[in-house]
Amino acid sequence: MKGKTSHCDWKAAPQKKPSPCDRYKHACVICRGFVYLYGGRNITTLRDFWRYNIAKNEWEMLDCSRDGPEELEEHSMVAYKGTLYVFGGMVDSAFTQAKTPLWIYDIDSARWTECRNVPAETESSAPTNRKGHSAVVYHSSMYIYGGYFGIRGISQEFWTFHFDTKKWLSVSTPSHTTGPGPRHGHSAVVYHTGMYLFGGLMGLSEQKDLWQWDFVNSSWSNIRTSQGPPPLVGHASIVFKDSMLVFGGGILNSTPNDHLWKYHFHTQTWK
Repeated sequence: MKGKTSHCDWKAAPQKKPSPCDRYKHACVICRGFVYLYGGRNITTLRDFWRYNIAKNEWEMLDCSRDGPEELEEHSMVAYKGTLYVFGGMVDSAFTQAKTPLWIYDIDSARWTECRNVPAETESSAPTNRKGHSAVVYHSSMYIYGGYFGIRGISQEFWTFHFDTKKWLSVSTPSHTTGPGPRHGHSAVVYHTGMYLFGGLMGLSEQKDLWQWDFVNSSWSNIRTSQGPPPLVGHASIVFKDSMLVFGGGILNSTPNDHLWKYHFHTQTWK
């Protein structure tokens, strides 16, 4: 972990060919013992789709030519019951500004479908294209927060997509409470009945605040801690046991860091 008294060992997993090229701004998710990777950016935006077998340490390139997403970067990907859901990340244009970019991949049939049943004719019916948002799964729904719209600015929209009905709904927050506000490049994880959102970019200012969304009470709370990571954008977070691990990220126009931080949910402390 980060700190003078902590030490963590990383081990490289030698990659056999074929394997994905170097990239950033991609999306990954784990499902049924495999890591799935889609898109991102190298010299240009990518639209390749890969599956990594953890047990065998082998990559396999999957087909995304029929009905699959286009080139995407800073998109999101989550898994639910053997199905992958990819949202956002399209190039900003007049066409994509009015589009709800959601693609669904069924692992068993190895088929993509574009979710068109909820037209984004108005911004109130479904979320439009965005990048740098967060996506998490809680119960039978996906929750999307924030992101940016290109020249149209940064979002503080909060949306939920119900996997069974395939319907979008804007999450209403109490008017008297404040939340994380408009931001992108943040991270979000789910632990028990809360979504924990950390860092990101608000305007041109990197953040280091930690917020909890209570799914039961439908309310935001700011978790104040005495120590913790510096302001970060573009980092990654996961839940491991009773902690959130935050890796990498950095600030604009600076070299990304390789620090690993641990936040313990019960003690509400960082190390």
